[in-house]
Amino acid sequence: MVDREPNRLLRKARGSMTQRRLADRVSAEIYNATGKESVITAKSISDWECGLYTWPPAHVRTALCRVLQKPQPADLGFFNKRRVRAPKEPEVTSLIDLMAGQLPAARSNTLRIPDGRSFSGVDVEAHRCEAVSPGDGWLMVAPGPDVVLNRPDRRTFVVVVDDKQQLCILEGRRFADRVGRRTGPQPVSSATSVDDLTVGIIWAVTNTDVALLADDGQLSTLQAVLAPDVRHCLSDIPPAEVPTLTPVARQWLESWMCTRHITRNLERLSGQPCLWTRERCGEDATSWLLWRHRFEYLRRTSRWFPRMRREFYLLETDVADSPTYERVLLLLAAALMESFGIAVALNSECEPAEVEQSVLGDESIVANWLGASGLCCVDASAPWSCRAVPRDGAEQARELPSVTEQSSKRRLEAIANRLDVPWPWFQRRCAELAHEGVDDIAHPRSRLLSTRGLNAAIRYIARAKDL
Repeated sequence: MVDREPNRLLRKARGSMTQRRLADRVSAEIYNATGKESVITAKSISDWECGLYTWPPAHVRTALCRVLQKPQPADLGFFNKRRVRAPKEPEVTSLIDLMAGQLPAARSNTLRIPDGRSFSGVDVEAHRCEAVSPGDGWLMVAPGPDVVLNRPDRRTFVVVVDDKQQLCILEGRRFADRVGRRTGPQPVSSATSVDDLTVGIIWAVTNTDVALLADDGQLSTLQAVLAPDVRHCLSDIPPAEVPTLTPVARQWLESWMCTRHITRNLERLSGQPCLWTRERCGEDATSWLLWRHRFEYLRRTSRWFPRMRREFYLLETDVADSPTYERVLLLLAAALMESFGIAVALNSECEPAEVEQSVLGDESIVANWLGASGLCCVDASAPWSCRAVPRDGAEQARELPSVTEQSSKRRLEAIANRLDVPWPWFQRRCAELAHEGVDDIAHPRSRLLSTRGLNAAIRYIARAKDL
């Protein structure tokens, strides 16, 4: 049996007129309008009123509207069952466009977080909320009962717009937790304003989190399988034995193996070693800020060697090819290392392709996955011929008193200058964000990630005047 609803609008419009009388008048109207004979019967009128047919031909609909003096067929209860409207494409706003002041077109739409060299890019849901400013540095936001911010299958952000068209951005799930704890408008700090710092944090956290969550099960299995290989002098695991992972997940696994190898062999070194690292952009440096094992690695090595040095290799083209929000992440990674007492410097004298990630002291520890034939290459007490860092470069690294003699603030200012990041702006924004923390802006869900590194780096920059 076909479910149908009677067409009460047509029956009401017919009034006291019989179905046969209405049929005759519609037939006459069609003839007068087109010159063609068309026989409309009382049975046709009955079928339309019963809801058996809901969409008469166009010339019949026009004649019915004229006879019954209605402007549209919908006013007579007619509709087309077969016309299926294509779903409206969601409005898309780029995260980068928010920095230029481009507001989301609708109250709820898609926010596109861009991709990178390894990052795949993410589309998330954005909810625009109007705010009022009750005082300096604060906004009051009422998201409304219809806004869903804590869906487990969909990441959301709240884009707050004040009366001056200034934008702030918040992680939706964290904001929903706050709404659940207290009713009414919620306070939002202006420290979450949209700029290169907040955009860089969201870009890094969201892309990394999505990639690692996608392969979490495989990473857990691979950790158990590959852990014994870290104990060997040289891990030579063919790529064919490793399942397909996202680029970020593969880098995480390789980094996990390498850091374990280095920490197992620290007792081989004496004096104050110099660390060489291959991160050349903010996307690579994200690993220091977010990956749990790298934060623990920094803490352990800095305690083992209290006055350690770390060298980054950065060319002018690296700076030119990276947007400001990405260069900010590299500067934050340097600040994190400085917070552990590790003196950081940028070096552009060696070709990046020639540099392994190494720890150099009286002996050498090499841990590298870039350019290795297998999953990664780790070695201890490697002969000089096997080291990608030339011996004269290593000797030069040992003779860098100017780096350690400078204050931490001076080193970070010099790095900011090399990265073309305005130091006064950067320090002011870190001071504003240090009190709030980054978790209200972007909070990772993966067990492998933490914001401890990000928060530590931002707090360290915030008190740079005292360094």
